[in-house]
Amino acid sequence: MKQEIGETRDAMIEADEKIITKIIHANRHIVGKYWIVIFLKQSVASYEGKPTLTKFIKAYFNNKPKSMVGLIIGTVDNAKGDIDWEVNHHDIPFNFDALGLMHSEQVANKSSIGDAYIYNK
Repeated sequence: MKQEIGETRDAMIEADEKIITKIIHANRHIVGKYWIVIFLKQSVASYEGKPTLTKFIKAYFNNKPKSMVGLIIGTVDNAKGDIDWEVNHHDIPFNFDALGLMHSEQVANKSSIGDAYIYNK
C-alpha cells in the first residue's frame, strides 16, 4: 500500500483540530480572551540515537504567552467567534541581513470558532 502525498500532514492537522475543538468546546463559557498554544518539546525518547519531539496543545487563561520562535498561538475570542492565529516559524534564520535575505512577516490566519465544531458532528 502506497502513501499519498500529504496523507500524514492531513492526519496530523485533523488530530490537532480535534484537540483544539475540545479545548474550545470546554471553554465556550469564557467571556474574555484566552490562548491556545501549539509547541514542541524534546522528549525523553530517541530514535536511532537522535532526539525526538513531543507536540503539546495547551490552553492559557491568565496572560498571553510570549511570542517565541516555534510557537503557534491562537487568541480565542468567544465574543467575536474567532481565533486569531500567530505562527512563529522555527525554520527562518534570525540574521536576515547577513544571509542577504529579506525579513518575512509574521503569518496570521483567522478561523471561525463555529467552523471548528465541524469535527464534533
